[in-house]
Amino acid sequence: MGNMIKQIRYLSIAVFLAFASVGYAQYYTMDLTGVGNGNNADGVYVSPYQGSISQGGTQIYSGFIICDDFADEAWVGDVWQATATNAGDLNGTELFTTSDTSYSVQQNYDAVAWLANQLLLPANVNNATAQTDISFAIWDIMDGQSTNPDGGAAGLITQAFNEVVSDGYVGSNVTVYTPAPKAAVGSNVSQEFLVVSMAEPYSPALLGLDLLGVAGLVLIARRRLAGSVNLTRS
Repeated sequence: MGNMIKQIRYLSIAVFLAFASVGYAQYYTMDLTGVGNGNNADGVYVSPYQGSISQGGTQIYSGFIICDDFADEAWVGDVWQATATNAGDLNGTELFTTSDTSYSVQQNYDAVAWLANQLLLPANVNNATAQTDISFAIWDIMDGQSTNPDGGAAGLITQAFNEVVSDGYVGSNVTVYTPAPKAAVGSNVSQEFLVVSMAEPYSPALLGLDLLGVAGLVLIARRRLAGSVNLTRS
């Protein structure tokens, strides 16, 4: 399978704001503000990214957001509307409502929620290899993206489903933000993102404000299909 390359472009803040629809006031307003510490695998920026979330004109979160959606595109500085669901208690508004694996949709979301929690551990959150392995494990579960630049995604996938199936893990501290209105995978206005509620050092997903958010960026990052990955573990 091909990998994705994010192309860098520049647009004005006014153009970004034009994407936000006033017709979806009942939804959350998402703003992708940065690509974390900039680690990438052959041009693909890996999670965690940075974003802010507002509701009714009030910002309720700013901090790490984690992409579970390889097929759609996300632009840094873009603003869009989204619905919110608990990863451990799905209601059908999520992007991935069918499963191409032997696991159920609920098990898939619990597995990526477990991986999202692992990504934000202090030992992993700024580690390029961990970021790459966990990001591609999440994408493989949801999108079937089997490209594995650093070679560690497969083992993480096995571990995640062991946690879910054998140990009963439920991703109740992870919120799923799905672009609204939702379209078919690969044709949404932005990607689906996960927000993890952690006591330390990261703020709650829907309640606290996190100073790690970076506002005012006009840099745009976009994924496109490209050639095969040819990276080795660093």
